[in-house]
Amino acid sequence: MAMNPMQRKANNYLLMGILGTLLVTGLVIVFLFIQLNTLQQEQKKQEASMKKVYVVADDIKSGEVVTYDKLIQTSASNAAIPTDVLSIELTDKTIAKIDLKAGTILADNMVQESDNMTTSDLRKQEYNMIMVPSQIQSGDYVDIRLRLSNGVDYIVVSKKQVTIPTIEGVDTGASIIMNMTEAETMVMSNAIIEAYIDQGSYFYCTTYVEPGLQTSSIATYEPSRAVQIELNANPNIAQEAKNVLFARYNQNTTREDSINSVLTQYAQDTVDNIEAGVQEEITKAQEARQAYLESLGGY
Repeated sequence: MAMNPMQRKANNYLLMGILGTLLVTGLVIVFLFIQLNTLQQEQKKQEASMKKVYVVADDIKSGEVVTYDKLIQTSASNAAIPTDVLSIELTDKTIAKIDLKAGTILADNMVQESDNMTTSDLRKQEYNMIMVPSQIQSGDYVDIRLRLSNGVDYIVVSKKQVTIPTIEGVDTGASIIMNMTEAETMVMSNAIIEAYIDQGSYFYCTTYVEPGLQTSSIATYEPSRAVQIELNANPNIAQEAKNVLFARYNQNTTREDSINSVLTQYAQDTVDNIEAGVQEEITKAQEARQAYLESLGGY
């Protein structure tokens, strides 16, 4: 059947509309495809510019051990991170060189390996005869020094991290705890006894400003000859440590030139002075222990 002109015209319009719609739809699809491809390319570029980093979760003090549980791993743009962002593997001897604030992106130059080794003879020792700074806190690093009555000052042990004992959450003012090797304990004990003999002397400690950057001081105190002999014979002290002590004390003249000359003037009162000093130390320890037990509520 022949199609009249009006029908033919209507069909042509319909066909043109369909073609137009298809064309517009095709253009939209092409545009969307181009946009999606552009977004994907931008995302790939952004991902390529991102790098895994470690961020400090809570403040870390200079000299404090830096472990992964104190850090948060995240991603950051290369433009926003240090050029030497942390790339080394952290160990149980990795310490902060400076104070690190929470939110800091960790970099290689912010940490270093500590020379403090955990040896088999390391023990916690508590001392209550040492004068401590008013602002000392657990985690601080100190040198323990002995000042004799003649004004001569010696470093007995150096760069020790201290812990302040607490009772019911409050720091005690009488004691500090330090990790000490067998040799350090023996030398410290000798210095304590000699401080008791010389009643004009006293123990005190000085705090490191930036322990992560500052190296350990060299101990200058020389123990008595009897203690040196015991140090050399003690099976709990490694031979390497004995060699270091032997070299140190055989180059040192403080014992004859200064320490002995001070102690000889107390020859008559030596035993009494030692007994008084030891008794005071025992009393302080007993009082601190009793206060701790009472804080537990069982006594």
